[in-house]
Amino acid sequence: MNTLSYIIERIDQTLLENPGITVTEGNIIQDGYDEQVDTYRQTIATAKQWLDEYMNALIQASGISNLKIKYTAVSGYFIEVSKSQSHNAPKDWLQTQTLVNSLRYTTSELQDFQSRLQEAQQHMSEREYELFWNLREDILSHFDDMKKQSSCIANIDMICSFSQCAYENNYTKPEIHDGYDIQITDGRHPVIENLEWDFICNDLSMKESEYIHLITGPNMWGKSTFLRQNALITLLAHIGSFVPAKQAKIPLTDRIFSRVGASDNLFLGESTFMVEMQEVAHILHHSTQRSFVIIDEIGRGTSTYDGMSLAWAILKHNHDRIQSKTLFATHYHELVDESQKLSGVKNWSVSVWENDGKIIFYRKIIPWSVKKSYGLHVASLAGIQDEIIQEARDMLDQMESTHNTLPTQQMSLDNIPWEFSWCSSKYEQKIKSLDINSLTPLQALETLAKIQSDMK
Repeated sequence: MNTLSYIIERIDQTLLENPGITVTEGNIIQDGYDEQVDTYRQTIATAKQWLDEYMNALIQASGISNLKIKYTAVSGYFIEVSKSQSHNAPKDWLQTQTLVNSLRYTTSELQDFQSRLQEAQQHMSEREYELFWNLREDILSHFDDMKKQSSCIANIDMICSFSQCAYENNYTKPEIHDGYDIQITDGRHPVIENLEWDFICNDLSMKESEYIHLITGPNMWGKSTFLRQNALITLLAHIGSFVPAKQAKIPLTDRIFSRVGASDNLFLGESTFMVEMQEVAHILHHSTQRSFVIIDEIGRGTSTYDGMSLAWAILKHNHDRIQSKTLFATHYHELVDESQKLSGVKNWSVSVWENDGKIIFYRKIIPWSVKKSYGLHVASLAGIQDEIIQEARDMLDQMESTHNTLPTQQMSLDNIPWEFSWCSSKYEQKIKSLDINSLTPLQALETLAKIQSDMK
C-alpha cells in the first residue's frame, strides 16, 4: 500500500480540494506548493489594493484631487487628469494621450505593475497546467503497482458486498458443475423478494430430456418473475455470488439470452415487433446447447395467426437444432397441444384456483398447462369499469361459442380454419404447400408478409 499512500499524499499536496472546472484555466494547484504560482496568485489578488494605494500616493504628491487611475483594453492602465489641473502634473509623468477635457499619463511604476499583472494573468494557468501534467506523469510511473492494488481492493469490495448480501438475504452457496442439468430449489427473485413480504418461492428442474419448459398461465401473476429469477440465479452463480435459493445446482453456461418486455426504436423506423424479432434472431443465431434462454410472450405484436405461427416455429427450431435450456412463457394456448409432438418440451403453468367466477392466483409454478389467461379478471383488478368488463365478457362468450362450432374445440396449428371468405383456394393451396419445418423464423415472417401483400 506504500505506492497508494504516496500517490494520495502527492495529490493532497498538489491539488486544491475544490479545483476549477477545467485543468487549463488555472485554480487547481494548492497554495504553497509552487513559489511561481504563489507569486502570480498574490499579484492578481492584490492588484486592486496596489492601485488604490498608488492613486492615493499620487494625489498627495501632486495635489490633484480629481486624479484617477483607469484601464482600457487598448491603452492599459493610465493616470487621468482634467485639463484644469494638468499644470500640476509632475514632470516625470509621461503624457500618453490628450482628450477634449482631460489628459492621460503613465509612470514607470504603473508600467512595471501592469507588466507584472499581465504576466501573472497570462502565465499562471500555464504554470498550473504544467504542474498538473507533472503530477499525472508521476502517477503514471506507478501505474502497475496501482493496478494490482486497485484490483485487490475491488476484489475485497466485491467479496464483502456478496457476503453482506448473502447474509442479509439468506442466500445459499450454489454448486457449479460441468454437466447439463439445472436444479434450483425454492428459488427467489433477488429484487422482488425485498419488495413483497409474501414472495412465493419456486423450483426449477431442467435436464437433457426436458430442456424446454413451456409456461402458460394468467397475466401478471408470476411467469415473467419466474423467468427472470432463474436467469439471475444462473448469472449470480457464475460471477461468484451465493444465490437466492434453498439449493442450487447450476451447470456451466456460456451465455444467458433474454427476450422480455416491449420496446421500440422508432427513431430508426423499427416497431416494437421488429425489435422483438431482431432480439429473437440474435438468440437463434448465437445460442448453443450450453446457453440459458428466457423468452416471454413472443409474437404478441402482430396478428394472432402470424404470432402463433412464429412462436411455434421458434420453439420447434430451438427444440430440434439448438437444444438450449429455455423457459418459454406464452399466452398462445394452442402451443400446449402442439408441443406434445416435441419430446424435449414439458408444460408448466401458474397455479390458479377458480370457483364461482372468483379466482386466486397462487404464483406457484406447477407441472401442468392452463388454457385460460384470465385477462378480464386482470383488467377488472386494474380498475376497468364493470360495464366494459361485461361487454368484453359478452364478446368473449360470443367468440368462444362461434369457435366451438368448428370441428375441434382446440385450434391446431395443423388445422387452422383458412376457409374464411377472404382466402381463395389459390392462397389456401400455397399455404398448405409450405414446409413449415424447414423455414427459419425470419423466412416464415417474410413468407406470411408476402402472402398477405398478394392477397391485399
